[in-house]
Amino acid sequence: MTLPLFKLKDYQNQTLISLRRFLEKTVELNDADTAFYAVTKRAFVPAPTLPGLPYVCLRIPTGGGKTILAAHSIAIAADSFLRTDTPTVLWLVPSQTIRDQTLATLEDRAHPNRRALADRFGENVRVMGVADALYAKRADYDGGVVVIVATIQAFRVEETEGRKVYEANGELMDHISGLATGLREALDIGPSGDPVPSLANVLRVRRPMVIVDEAHNARTNLSFDTLARLKPSLIVEFTATPVTLEEHKPEKGIYASNVLHHVSASELKAADMIKLPVILRGRTDPRETIGDAIAWLDELTATAESEEKTTGEFVRPVMLLQAEPKSKDKRTLHAEEVKKLLIEDFRVPEEHVIIATGETKGLDGVDLFDGDCKIRFIITQQALREGWDCSFAYVLCSVAEQKSARAVEQLLGRVLRLPRASRKRHEDLNRAYAFATTTSFQSAASTLRDGLVNNGFERVEAQTLVRAVAEPIRGLEEGGSAYVFEEALPADIDPATFKTNVETATGGRVQIDVDTGTIRARGALTDYDRATLVLAMPEAAARAINALVNKSRGARLKAIDSEQEAIRFGVPRLAIRSPHGLQLFDRAHFLDIPWKLEESDPAPILDYFSPPRPVGDEAHVDVSASGQVTVQFVTDLHEQLSLALQERGWTKNALVNWLDRRLPFSARRDITRVSSTLFIAKALDEVSAKTGMDIEALARAKFRLIEALVKVIARHRDVREAVAFERALLPQSGLEFETSSNLELVFDESRYGYNQPYRGGAVFKKHLFRVVGDLEASGEEYECAVYLERSPDVKAWVRNTSRQPHSFWLQTSSDKFYPDFVALLKDGRVLVIEYKGAHIATTDDSKEKRLIGNLWADRSDGTGLFLMIENKEFGRIDRTVRGDDLAQNG
Repeated sequence: MTLPLFKLKDYQNQTLISLRRFLEKTVELNDADTAFYAVTKRAFVPAPTLPGLPYVCLRIPTGGGKTILAAHSIAIAADSFLRTDTPTVLWLVPSQTIRDQTLATLEDRAHPNRRALADRFGENVRVMGVADALYAKRADYDGGVVVIVATIQAFRVEETEGRKVYEANGELMDHISGLATGLREALDIGPSGDPVPSLANVLRVRRPMVIVDEAHNARTNLSFDTLARLKPSLIVEFTATPVTLEEHKPEKGIYASNVLHHVSASELKAADMIKLPVILRGRTDPRETIGDAIAWLDELTATAESEEKTTGEFVRPVMLLQAEPKSKDKRTLHAEEVKKLLIEDFRVPEEHVIIATGETKGLDGVDLFDGDCKIRFIITQQALREGWDCSFAYVLCSVAEQKSARAVEQLLGRVLRLPRASRKRHEDLNRAYAFATTTSFQSAASTLRDGLVNNGFERVEAQTLVRAVAEPIRGLEEGGSAYVFEEALPADIDPATFKTNVETATGGRVQIDVDTGTIRARGALTDYDRATLVLAMPEAAARAINALVNKSRGARLKAIDSEQEAIRFGVPRLAIRSPHGLQLFDRAHFLDIPWKLEESDPAPILDYFSPPRPVGDEAHVDVSASGQVTVQFVTDLHEQLSLALQERGWTKNALVNWLDRRLPFSARRDITRVSSTLFIAKALDEVSAKTGMDIEALARAKFRLIEALVKVIARHRDVREAVAFERALLPQSGLEFETSSNLELVFDESRYGYNQPYRGGAVFKKHLFRVVGDLEASGEEYECAVYLERSPDVKAWVRNTSRQPHSFWLQTSSDKFYPDFVALLKDGRVLVIEYKGAHIATTDDSKEKRLIGNLWADRSDGTGLFLMIENKEFGRIDRTVRGDDLAQNG
């Protein structure tokens, strides 16, 4: 059976690229501190008791897919840093519940987490908990990747389970026998003078990669000491809330995380991973709050049914209700009371309600994704069962005023995930909703924003991602807090006959005025209310009932996005006119694919490859007696790993095939396997002839060979693509270029992606969106943004962020080019600006950008302008708009 393709999102690929770049730089420099600064331009904060160790953090907000990224990071570490086919991985999680869930996904061959391992290691994957690891044989480790999933408590010597990790275990004797002297010296030695056959010693020999899930839970001195005992090769944290540099207080045992890459909320939104914004509504009375929330849940349900008819995708919106804790001193709306309220006052069928608290585990065994599941309301208190996740949760309703962000952060995280990580056609299904019982609407909004921050979002983002809906005054009852709606009953109905039944059935929220012959609703009505009224009144009243329900919802539940009218901003894109119609201009229009790589010269591989030094029979100690780190951390690591594993016999064909399988997609994206293997074979011959290395020596250097092959292939590709691109733009190429609004990109705030929000003091009122993405608070690009903001010719502008799926781009020879700014002029034309400092404005890359930008403008029939600015020549913006500067841009 062919499994469905699971494709990583763009931001996930960028996260893994950052990790790969750091690890490759660490190998190159033999030093994690210097490598981290080279990649991030920030100082590296070493962890106590782990000096010199590559220890970095990938910051992924709630809903970003930390586990799938962790699974993919193993192959990257094996190839880019460890240089081994048999890595050992210690995957640490915060709780037993998360451990069981993680183990289940890694053991399931159909799950994307397991497939991430299988893509690199094939069938040579062994996943286990600590209990199984106590009995695993050496052959398990020598045969492929071993992943041990556990809590960090399982490795603390003071814990019962931890003591087993450090105790002698005869089942592990084969791991210890026959070790090289250098390996023995790093192990715990028993009374007999021999290494203890313990799991801890097995891990010390194997130098595990450590993955830490929710790392903020494992950054104590005790945790660092525990990790140091296991001699890890590197540690990668995955968390939404790392310890920041501002919180770094070593004297108090608080150490900042080395954040290598940060994913923003906008990137998750642009990738259709989460529901944003969060629409907030507040009431002072909990019953009114619940009534509003149920009414909106009904609306969402109807919208979801319409979505299913259109797209075939099933979604059943669910509400999470946050109840108050029980109290001996006062009456509270605790879980049982809220359930009683739903059933008795709002006529919710009991089968639609479930309680999930620490005492009542109503969610156990319930599949909310099942089309036959009846559950629509989940009542909890502070938190749901750890690890629980259901993207059908759309509405969070708090029946008590919450003044602490901690009280809402976990439940808020449960309503953020977008079903199936795919955008819905109905915009209401792309958002999350919070209904708060509060006496201060501003306070509720602030608490909700703090909850987003605690889920890993930037505070600047949180300010714009919580949309507090201001309620209209119309309809508010005099001196009260509820909105009153009326509808006339048909003349042939006697109101007095049904008054008692109606008011009793609805708990007094619907009343009948006998004198005026009207039916009156206090607050928004739900579908349950509608059904109750239909049963309580004659058929002739059905039209009045429906009108009242719709009227009660419409005045309160209409989503408000913006105080001002939205500006539509569409940018025409460069296309090729073909027999099949217009096509966006990309690499396929100027490159012959597949590329016949075997026709390229393999000799340049020697520019990137040098033979490794001979491996001794002992590995160096990582830290000297004085506590100083040796300068050869990475080299010593590779030597130890090679001593722990005996290489099998190699043939040339086996090595060629191994190297071919290890080529990353970026290196082989346009090459057939036949072509790559022919080129690799020629390259091996070249290396062997020039260095005298035999096949066994080449096999020992196979990871160095991979690096060299990637670089030499990239070199050949750059030359090939640059020549082909230049030819494509010549008139004689035969390509018919057209800048067309038929293929326009329409900027949409809900899909605007960026890595970091602008945090400066200047206010950009003309920026199309509330947040300006990826703009520093000073510098030349900032000054360009200020100039655009002040230009009288500019109606609106967008900071066009790089490598985001919904940003404007133009194709160059090797990549997509994302201009820095796109502006909508008051006369309707579009101005595209690329800013370059004078020191880089004359590079080949800039020449290509200028060439393709001018072509885009030239083929726009006067609707588009392109300008490349350097050295703060912002006055050229005015001259270009007037038409005085077009020649200077060539």
